[in-house]
Amino acid sequence: MATLEDLRLEAHLSVAALSRKAGVDMKTAKRAIDGEAVQKVKAVAIIDALAKELDRSIKLDDVEGIRFA
Repeated sequence: MATLEDLRLEAHLSVAALSRKAGVDMKTAKRAIDGEAVQKVKAVAIIDALAKELDRSIKLDDVEGIRFA
């Protein structure tokens, strides 16, 4: 199972680029990547942005280390 960091690197995105594509604050994206708790809606936005960039389906359950506030 991949982490957000694994997926971000696979997508060749910086944290800033990922946060822009997801429509979330860069600090929120960094917290999610670091395994800190974030709002579920923000985690979904980040995962959706990665799925779109990687052109494949990714679900919350597919990502290791996601924590919700």
